[in-house]
Amino acid sequence: MTEPTPNEIMAAYAANAVNFAQSNFGISLDFTVESVELVEALANRLFHTRPKGFIAKLFRKEPSDKDVQNVCKMLGSYIGEVYRQNKGGEWQINHDHQAIGLLEGETWIFPLAKVLKRITNGKKDDLNLYFAEILE
Repeated sequence: MTEPTPNEIMAAYAANAVNFAQSNFGISLDFTVESVELVEALANRLFHTRPKGFIAKLFRKEPSDKDVQNVCKMLGSYIGEVYRQNKGGEWQINHDHQAIGLLEGETWIFPLAKVLKRITNGKKDDLNLYFAEILE
């Protein structure tokens, strides 16, 4: 049995994102560039479910760090796969950043880290703007 490649692993996470969006939010993701807007809308909803500040955290159950990591993996992989279908690139481990990213030519992009920033920081890390920038 051969080990799955990073491309296969990330494609599987992206497929999980499609199922997650459909079953939890009724959102249909179809791997088009336009569908990144739906991922942004979903990330915005997730951002607003995270309590802001210590007192809020005491009184509201928030998604666990593991839940957040899983969502970031799925949605980040999805954005990366949309990018790969449009521009190419290969998923690889970047040892400098200790993270998985997409390497296209000489350029690294880290969509999983970007989704985490979006869910943590809100609109200033807008995924539509990010995707438009990396597509250029």
